[in-house]
Amino acid sequence: MKQRLGINIIIGYSFFILEGRKKILFIVNPFSGAKLGKDIAQVLDKNLDKDKYDYDLEFTAYSGHAIELAKAAVASQYFAVIGAGGDGTINEVAHALQGTNTALGIIPLGSGNGFAYHLKIDRDITKAIQIINKGHLDTIDTGSVNDRFFVNVAGIGLDAAVAFKTKKNKKRGFLPYFKQSLIEGMKFKKRRMHIVTSERTWSGDYTMIVIANGSVYGYDFSIAPQAILDDGLFDVLLIRHVSLWKYLLLLPRFFNKSIHKSHLVEYFKTREIAIQLDGDDYYHVDGEGFEAREKLNFKIIPQNLKIITQPENQ
Repeated sequence: MKQRLGINIIIGYSFFILEGRKKILFIVNPFSGAKLGKDIAQVLDKNLDKDKYDYDLEFTAYSGHAIELAKAAVASQYFAVIGAGGDGTINEVAHALQGTNTALGIIPLGSGNGFAYHLKIDRDITKAIQIINKGHLDTIDTGSVNDRFFVNVAGIGLDAAVAFKTKKNKKRGFLPYFKQSLIEGMKFKKRRMHIVTSERTWSGDYTMIVIANGSVYGYDFSIAPQAILDDGLFDVLLIRHVSLWKYLLLLPRFFNKSIHKSHLVEYFKTREIAIQLDGDDYYHVDGEGFEAREKLNFKIIPQNLKIITQPENQ
């Protein structure tokens, strides 16, 4: 009788542990810059807390696939969906998870990994999995521009032109991006833009306008050092039109987190901003470029996305 009772206790405890596991889905972009590919299965097997999580693994096959997979996970009431890829993959997963109880997690496999840098995960895959193991949740804001969603940074002008042209390049990484930046910078002409916020209306000639929810472009380029993900506000930087060499002199400010203090930059915070364009231009969301026409309306969506992140004191 005692032996049978002991067996029942063990079986019951094992069932409790199994039932207590949280379901998570890893959505992996096999074409990401880190080229970890299907080896991620071995990395997860080694590092993920399998007493805490029951996990599935899916690989994207085309643009927009991550959105579909993440929406299916929401419908199946997964605790979290982990985007394993670059900023584009994170954007797609976050897009599907916004406004739901399913949290976003991040494994940085891309080239730039801007959002991961903001969260102080950087390019450290092991650290990213350790953060997932802890399972600490925060709720953050997201942004929209017309009908497009973004979680980190959006913008108009030179950076958007570079993003649009770079996505046609099969090569990934910092050097192709920097080369495209120089090419676009040499031929880039000033843009006349008309800007409206609830606080002010004005016009000017700009090289680019940055609308930031997060703080980092990618490659640890800090474009909005004071950005806070849950303050209900965009950090906006209006970068005046200058020659290419003067723009290059701004580069050190991206790394010492002082770009917003330059005399060439007008910096402020706002909840909404409308930008009227004089002619065709480019805009980007989370590093993906698109063609822009006429008017762009940017809105912050407060407390719209749950994310797995490390506590502030760690």
